[in-house]
Amino acid sequence: MNFSRRRFVLAALLIASVARAAPVSADFNATVDDTGGRSVGATISVSAGRHVTLSAGAGRSDGSDETGDLSGTLLDAGLSLHGERVGVALSADAFDDSSNYHARTIGARAWLSAGDFEIALLGRHRDLSVELTLDLPLRVARRAVDFSATGAGLEVRWARGAVDAYVSGVTYDYDDDFDRFIELSRSPQLARRPRIEALVSTFLTQAQGAIDRQLGAGFERTHGRHAVAIDVSSVHDAIADAGSTSLAVTWRHVRSARLDWSISAGVVDSDAWDDIAFIGVGLGIGN
Repeated sequence: MNFSRRRFVLAALLIASVARAAPVSADFNATVDDTGGRSVGATISVSAGRHVTLSAGAGRSDGSDETGDLSGTLLDAGLSLHGERVGVALSADAFDDSSNYHARTIGARAWLSAGDFEIALLGRHRDLSVELTLDLPLRVARRAVDFSATGAGLEVRWARGAVDAYVSGVTYDYDDDFDRFIELSRSPQLARRPRIEALVSTFLTQAQGAIDRQLGAGFERTHGRHAVAIDVSSVHDAIADAGSTSLAVTWRHVRSARLDWSISAGVVDSDAWDDIAFIGVGLGIGN
């Protein structure tokens, strides 16, 4: 799997061509935390018909020394085919740190609606590449280690009137190359490697590390043009055998059919690092 910038540009151009004659919406967000980390992102979605939606997004995250000092760009694209009661969505994203850590993810979500409930099967495949620096007797060598993980999970959503709630979970199984990466990471010849296990400690990059399971639950209540949502997410890292749990509270105001904005705040409770508070803002526009 090679979801590159070139493919992202092609997806964006396809969306732009379709958007000339179709409903289009754009979401922008920015988040900062109390360690100095920050992120910005934007996503464009186009309804290319009654049953087809295309999307493309881009973002940038800059971490602090406390959370691994990893700074990366995120590109993603998606396609959703949906009817009244069934649907399927495909997605791909690429997270790139400055040349020493790369993560590529292909995802699928197939859902069935029955009454107030929606049940979805989730699938993920992730390819990760980490660059190690080894201090050998006669030279310093750099070596890229590639490994992958396949995940499966379930999401259940319930909606009635002004209330919407969900629970979800995904578990991952890593290949044998992951064990090789762990062995090299513990080698006495290791001079340096990116601390990708620190990615789970911050809300900005919580889902970009070498995670082996993730759980989520949320609740939203709408009243007129206002909505309040509470989301809880738990992520476990496969390298350090440690995890983090985040709590986010979001207030959203719908100004009109073409404009809404939101404010989010929360905290990440990590097993290996101190608690990190964050705050974010979002803006949505459409035609």
